[in-house]
Amino acid sequence: MHLSNFPVACLLSAIALAVPTTSLSSPTQVDSAPNPIGTLYPTDVTGTINGTIAVVPIPYSLARELIPSQYGILKKAYKSALPGFPHDMYPLIVRSILDHDVGLNGTQLIPDFQSVHIFYPFVDLLGDGYSSFAYGKYLILTGTNTVAIGGSEAYGQIAIPATFKPENNSYAFSHPSRGGQEIYLNAYTNESDSAVVTTKFKPLPSVGPWPLEFYVNVTNQPIFADGVKCDQQITFFNTTLSTGVNEPVGIIGDISISAPYLPSDSTFRNVFGLKLDVAFLENNLLECPSLKGL
Repeated sequence: MHLSNFPVACLLSAIALAVPTTSLSSPTQVDSAPNPIGTLYPTDVTGTINGTIAVVPIPYSLARELIPSQYGILKKAYKSALPGFPHDMYPLIVRSILDHDVGLNGTQLIPDFQSVHIFYPFVDLLGDGYSSFAYGKYLILTGTNTVAIGGSEAYGQIAIPATFKPENNSYAFSHPSRGGQEIYLNAYTNESDSAVVTTKFKPLPSVGPWPLEFYVNVTNQPIFADGVKCDQQITFFNTTLSTGVNEPVGIIGDISISAPYLPSDSTFRNVFGLKLDVAFLENNLLECPSLKGL
């Protein structure tokens, strides 16, 4: 989830509570343009998210173990969206992102913050056989951002306070002057001296093998944890953040995830994904059945 998970009234009241412990300016340079859609949706929470999103093939049997048993998995849907995906595997999604310029009517109201999302798309929450939702039990996020933590917990998620290296930069390529390009991120919780999630990617000549349409699909699936309320995040891939010279870049690399975020410490090598920057609009704490068919 995002800091924008609170309804607008709750969001504004929470900002006042958060001010003593957070700063309204980012501690480091953010590699992102300002929110391009804020004034287009003046009464809605909008912002940008930039970073990486990767598709991690895991055994379908493991996905079935980790997704609550009362919910089905729309296997035909993700197989159709991922031509050539390995047999009997499931697409776990890992996003390492920075929420930037989040606010109302083009005005940033909340500090930038980082997060790692480990979520399971194509879940049949409603039992109708076709409406895809994304299940996310954990959210690892900036520990000083009390609004973001509260927003995640409102959905029944387990919010894990964390720090990140590099800080506020999960998007930019590093070391271009040395002839190499790399995107990396390490997430540290208060309970561990070593990183609980690490990502390291290099660019590819093009997006693939998984099509761009797949990433559009999964980033627009409503997110839930306890199944009581759902978060609808609408991501825009057609703004200046994501087109022309700023279009998404294909990436390949390695991801390590520690327990308990997966059942055991796991490393996945040569996974494919995207480096991207997108604008989003968020509808918060919705009744999940209202999102049927989306």
